[in-house]
This record gives sequence, C-alpha cells and structure tokens, in this order.
Amino acid sequence: MKKTELTRRLAQDPVPGETEAAQRAWWIVSSVFAGRERVRRPQRRLRPIIALALLAGAAAVAVTPPGRAVVEKFRDAVGRNEAEPALVRLPAPGFLLIDSTHGPWVVHRDGSKRLLGTYTAASWSPRGLFVVATRGTDVVTLEPGGKVHWTVSREHAVTDARWAPSGFRIAYRAGTTLRVVVGDGTGDRLLARGVAPVAPAWRPRPSAINVVAYAAGDGVVHVVDVDTGHELWRTSPGPPVRQLVWSGRSLLVLSRSGATLYDGRHRVAGHIDVPHGNLLLDAAFGPKRGGLVYADFDPNTGHTELIRNECAGATGPCLAIAPQAIFRSAGRLEQLAWSPDERWLLVTWPSADQWLFLRMPGVRRLLTVSSVTAQFDPSGTGPRTFPSIAGWCCS
Repeated sequence: MKKTELTRRLAQDPVPGETEAAQRAWWIVSSVFAGRERVRRPQRRLRPIIALALLAGAAAVAVTPPGRAVVEKFRDAVGRNEAEPALVRLPAPGFLLIDSTHGPWVVHRDGSKRLLGTYTAASWSPRGLFVVATRGTDVVTLEPGGKVHWTVSREHAVTDARWAPSGFRIAYRAGTTLRVVVGDGTGDRLLARGVAPVAPAWRPRPSAINVVAYAAGDGVVHVVDVDTGHELWRTSPGPPVRQLVWSGRSLLVLSRSGATLYDGRHRVAGHIDVPHGNLLLDAAFGPKRGGLVYADFDPNTGHTELIRNECAGATGPCLAIAPQAIFRSAGRLEQLAWSPDERWLLVTWPSADQWLFLRMPGVRRLLTVSSVTAQFDPSGTGPRTFPSIAGWCCS
C-alpha cells in the first residue's frame, strides 16, 4: 500500500471507538461552554483570550477525523449559541403557553407576550383557540387574548385541567377526585376518587371516543372511556406515578427512577431504566414522528443527559430501539417541549435561568435565552420562581 493511500485510509476510515470518543469530547466541551460564567458585553478585551483558549483546546483534538468532527460541531454551537438577553423570537411556528408566579403567559412567534391573568396554571385547547386555566376553586376557559368564556366552581381546590383532543371534554383534579366537564362548561361530573396528584392525560386522536388516563394513589394507572365511564384497562400497582404521556395508542408511565411503555394492546412494550440513583426528570414524544426524548439526571455528577429513541411509527414500540445520548449539560434540565413541527426541542435549565432550543434531530444547533425568570415577572417583586412550560401549540 502506498503512503498516500495509507494516509487517505487513516484519515477517512473509522477507527474502532472513534465515534464514542468524539461524543465524549463533545459532551465535555459543550458542558464547559454552556456552564461558562457570563461576562458583560463591554468587556470585549476578554474575547481574544477566550478565543485563544478555545483554539488551543481544539488543536489538541483536531488532528484526527473524530477530533475534527468535534471541533466542527463545537464551532457551529459557539457561533450560534450567544445567549440572548430576551426571548425575541421562537425558532419554530406556534405559540408557547408558560405558567409563572404571576399567571400564565402566551408567547407569540415574534417573541411578544401576553399575561392572561392571575391564574395558577393553564393548558391549550386542541387547536390553540382557547386556554383552560385554574385558580383556587375555579376552572376557567378563555381566549389567548384573555377574554373569559365560562367558569365552573367546585368545593375543593382545582388543578391540572386538560382539554381532550376532541375539544368536547375537559378533565381536571378537584382535591383527590377527577372530574370532567363538557367543553362549553356544562355537564360537570365526578369521574374517579382517590386520584394521585398527577395531571390526567388524554389519548390523542384519531379516535371516536374520549379516553383519559389517570393515576391512583396506589400507583395504578386507569384508562377510561369518559363518555360511558367504562374502564378500558389498568396497570398493576407500582411506584408513585409522576407523569403520563401518550403517543398514539401507546402510554408512557413515568416514576422518579424510570418509566414503563404500554402499547396499543395494553401490553408492556418496554422500559426506561436509568442508572441506580439517577432521576428521570421528564419525557416527551414528538408530535409527528413519535420520537421520544427523556432527561436522565445523575445527582453524583450533577449532569443531565438527554436520551433519544426513534419510533417505527406513531404507535410503535419506541423503547425497542437502542437509545442514543444527544446532549449533556451541567445541572438539571427539568422540562422538555417539542415544537409543533418537531424540528426544535425546548429544554428548561432553571439553575442557569435559561431556556435551550435544540435543533433536532440530534443537536444540530443550540440557541439559548437568558434571564428567563425576569421576562415573566413584570413587577420585578415577589418570589422569583422559574416559569414552567404548559405547552407549545399549533403551527
């Protein structure tokens, strides 16, 4: 073999383990960059020093093909990852609904925001034409502009109101009960007692019936036809449920340390098993192709990894395919929300007071927004609680 041919082969052919090495290097570099101390923009004289330090580190790995891949990936992220001081624009179509200490906000594509009122929490109607919110003992529906349509009051405090995909039902928790009301505010009735403090989850369309899943206090998840009151199926008792997430007819049941996926025939299709001692912070199915991303937090290292699973289809067994780590960062990445077109994933980073917008699939681009808490605190007074994502709706 000639020297030129050998050089070409060494430069192009993969070396065993080089992809994994490149991924580890990317995690280290991106984590350091994401967790860097912010400096004020007038201190421009520091930028050449920082640039030289980054170039020196990059030169150490740039001599190999996987090293060059890491450098290119990091260069792309650095070039596009200047944290914006304000949310000036959403990177994808749709509207964000954000719960804050002062109430829910609607965020438009151009970055403009509107505070809907002093409600505790809110969620979207199926096409984003309305919002259902809770406040004390009241369930309220209103337009995104703030105009109230109707109110239902109960004896106990209400929360976790969720609109069915059909638009004709709303489920909400009142104390330890689950109740359902028609979309026009009539026909409020009791559906279940002994309900755990977990938001109910409606099965997505297409479906001729309104099907909701809810968690009981004993860890059993019940799936019910709301219109008839007939229970379709239930799970076995398990650890306390933290979250219920549907994808087509598949239901993911999350606890603190893992999750179980049930397929359309109510059978266990797979598990998310995070390492012992780790916490499963959140999980989200893509709205179109059904890909699953979940956040795995390691308290020992203080880092969170985002893991992605591809699905064979909207009802496919997502966990049957080998998971892939796509992003790693210091701190807890608490919430995940897909854009309606499934091209971006919004990730909350409360300890850094930032939002991360990740270009999917993988992480092709990273956009960050700083000082998130202050942007949803118009008065600048009172407790500074990091806002939560109530939904990214409707392209």
